[in-house]
Amino acid sequence: MMLSRFRPYLYIAIAPLTFLLLAYLVNFTGILDRLENLTIDFRFRERAASDQKADPRLVLIKIDQKSLEELGGWPWSRAVHGDLCSLLAAANPAVVGWDILFTEPRDPAADDQHLGEGMAKPRAVVSGAMFDPDPKSIAAKKEVDDKLSPEEKWGKTRPLTHVEGDLSRIDSGEAGLYPIPEVRKNSLFAFVNSDPTSADGIRRSVPLLFRVGKDIFPGLSLQILCQYWNISPDQIQVHLGRDIELPTPEGIKSIPIDESGSMLVNYRQQDGFVSVPYVKVAKGLYDCYAGGKPYPTDVPPLEDKILVVGQTEPGLSDLGPNPLESQAPLVLVHMNALNNILKDDYLHQAGTLPVALIWLLASWVTLLYVREKSILFSVFLPSVCVVLYLLAAQGLFDARNLLLPVAWPVIFFILLHSGSVLLRWLKEQQSRQQIKSVFSSYIAPAVMERLLEHPGNIQLGGVSQPVTMLFSDIRGFTTLSETMSDKELVLQLNEYFEKMVDCVNRYRGTLHKYIGDAVMAAWGDVVPETPATDAARAVRSALAMRAELILLNKTWTEQKRPLFKIGIGLNHGTVTVGNIGATQRREFTLIGDPVNVAARLEGVTKEYRTDIAIGESVHALVSSEFLMRTMGVIVVKGKTQGLRVYEVLDDLSAPVGSWPKEWVAKYEKAMDEYLGRKFSQAQRLFEECLRERPGDYCSGHYIENCRAFLKNPPPADWNGTEIMKTK
Repeated sequence: MMLSRFRPYLYIAIAPLTFLLLAYLVNFTGILDRLENLTIDFRFRERAASDQKADPRLVLIKIDQKSLEELGGWPWSRAVHGDLCSLLAAANPAVVGWDILFTEPRDPAADDQHLGEGMAKPRAVVSGAMFDPDPKSIAAKKEVDDKLSPEEKWGKTRPLTHVEGDLSRIDSGEAGLYPIPEVRKNSLFAFVNSDPTSADGIRRSVPLLFRVGKDIFPGLSLQILCQYWNISPDQIQVHLGRDIELPTPEGIKSIPIDESGSMLVNYRQQDGFVSVPYVKVAKGLYDCYAGGKPYPTDVPPLEDKILVVGQTEPGLSDLGPNPLESQAPLVLVHMNALNNILKDDYLHQAGTLPVALIWLLASWVTLLYVREKSILFSVFLPSVCVVLYLLAAQGLFDARNLLLPVAWPVIFFILLHSGSVLLRWLKEQQSRQQIKSVFSSYIAPAVMERLLEHPGNIQLGGVSQPVTMLFSDIRGFTTLSETMSDKELVLQLNEYFEKMVDCVNRYRGTLHKYIGDAVMAAWGDVVPETPATDAARAVRSALAMRAELILLNKTWTEQKRPLFKIGIGLNHGTVTVGNIGATQRREFTLIGDPVNVAARLEGVTKEYRTDIAIGESVHALVSSEFLMRTMGVIVVKGKTQGLRVYEVLDDLSAPVGSWPKEWVAKYEKAMDEYLGRKFSQAQRLFEECLRERPGDYCSGHYIENCRAFLKNPPPADWNGTEIMKTK
């Protein structure tokens, strides 16, 4: 008793916990991470239009196409860079950062010397270093480095001294490629390594720390800012997994980092950064300081600014994707990191536990709320919740730089409620089957009369005889039932069934059963005539159903009630007819493959947008009495061989028809050409048919098939069949 009371709540109680566990397990596959990254990129792009400008203290000196055209192909002589450093010194920037490597000597050696001398002139210069990628040279390099003093090995640069946490998590290499002696003697270096952090090649975080052996060095962004604020290595406090603390003139600045010392990059639009071409800076400053001209108007003020020199021309190699662009200069990774730190513009990830708890609460509340509601509402409410969550995720990202997880909460919330709707649907189907059983207990009058006349027929088993069967069904009945009250639904169904059953009785058919909203009837099972007579009566009954439904819908339109659409399938064949079942419960019914085919033909009407479909066996018996056209050679559900299916258009005995015979003849010729693989001729004829009767589904359907086959002809054994995927 207690279990039955709580059984309806079992899914509500257990399913959210189960799906949450499933999300946790699926996360190990990496699929959710890839999907989550897509949602993050979308949020970046949506926010881009309203992005704030970058910190004005940052200036990007671009090695762009204009600079390459005027200074020649890359790489340039190092004397050019040395000259730029000398000119920049006169402009008095706070720090000059080079996202460029000067790690190998060049000829002539005088150029390297000139570069080193130039780097000695600005207040502070930071040049690039990286891990040695050559395994063969690492051992030899380490052996040499171990014999050098810190000044000989690192020049002016020193490692950090206050680092707490698991140092093994920091990006590391066995040996470093440091700048040439002339450069590291007069400048500091910093590591510029920034490998992609996700499978899509995007650098979503930037390392601020690097480890060579046991020594910890700053990344380019961190080193530049330390020089900007005059912070020495021993003043930097690193807490891996928490933050890097910098004692700036503005107070302690806390930079959030993960266990590896990396910071999430909060990308802003490239256009938001102050930037100027390399050649424009060089020529403008030369004209100003060497030529005595006024400060160039096309070069931004550089005094006390942070300058970063990097490649931006797409023809160079220093490119990669970011959330905003498929190919962007990698120097923008460092520019964005610098901007984030200067403006405290950090990305923050929402905690997994709080999000999971909120997800559980929302799941339980929504499941409980929709339990007694319609299936339509059970789909609507979770959909609204998902939309609201997505809007909240974008809003919090825009306003607070907060990254709410989107992939797993949305996917598993949808799966959770899909499971709930599926269970509800299965329960409704079970109830519907019970209703069908009640309807099937009503025996048709003709069957009752036959049984009263021959009581001996009330036996298990049956006899085989040729029968024409009819199946009809209301289209979209489940949706209709959700929009009507029980009283209104029963009233309208009773009106419908009364007219449909009258059509069956009018043409001396047997009403076998109601199958939910469907009707099954037969001719030739109780009082058989000739097969042709039985088939003709069945077809006229179907046409009468069509006519009666038109009148019913006209009345319902005036009464502002829902309209019905039906599909009818007819088939003829030899079946077993009899009172079949157990001694406790018997049913007068038909059994055999032709019965199944009749039911499947009713399903064909839905696919081909018509209301009456008959099989070859019925067509052979009544072709002279009715105007019909070929719908196609169709393999109905559950069969392997194609069946030629026809649509009944008019009764030839009726005084007036709605379909011109000439049009039907043209359509049939088009179908013959189609089945004969003459697709060009068939297409032309079908197009004529469609022009004469716009909206005709079959004509439009076969026009599309002809076009497809003209591009990609079917195989040699093609016989025109189309396979039905549904019943």
